Amino acid sequence: MRYWKAGIFFLIAFLIQNSLLNMISIGGYTPNLLLCLVVIFSFLYEKDMYGLIYGAVFGLLYDVCYGYVVGPTPIALVIVAVAILIMREYANIENIISMWIVSIVSFNLYYLINWGLYKMAGIPLGLSYAFSNAVWVMLYSLAVITLIYMIMIKRVVKYHKDRYFK
Repeated sequence: MRYWKAGIFFLIAFLIQNSLLNMISIGGYTPNLLLCLVVIFSFLYEKDMYGLIYGAVFGLLYDVCYGYVVGPTPIALVIVAVAILIMREYANIENIISMWIVSIVSFNLYYLINWGLYKMAGIPLGLSYAFSNAVWVMLYSLAVITLIYMIMIKRVVKYHKDRYFK
C-alpha cells in the first residue's frame, strides 16, 4: 500500500469520527476509528510506518479540533503504534486471534496513557471513569477492526492460509 492510500483511510476516519459515526452508535458508544486504523496498519505493515506517522498527524489534528488539551491523543497513538510493532514480532499476522489480543492490549494501553496524560495536564479524571465506557468502545472497535482485518489481510499476505507456500 502506498502512503497516500493509507492517508486517505485516516482522513476518512477522521472526518466521520465525530460526525457520521454518531448516527450508527450502539448504546451511545462509537468506535475509535483512528485507534482502529493505527492498530490495523501497525500490525499489518511492519516496514512502512503508516500507523505511527498518520497516528501522530491525525491524533494532533483530532486534539486541535475536539480535545481539551493538545497532545495526549497523538502521544498515546504513537506509543501504541510502537508497542504494536514490538508485539508484532511475537504474533502471527495471519491469525485473527493474534490480531484480537494485540488490539485489546493496544486499547488498554491507549486509554491508560491517555488518562495519564490528561491527569498530568490537570484534568481531574478518575481511572475508573476513564475505563468505565472504554469496555463498550473496545468491543465496538474490535468488531470494526475484525471487519477491516478480513478485508485487508488478503492484500497484505499474498497466499493467506496457504501453509505450504514458502
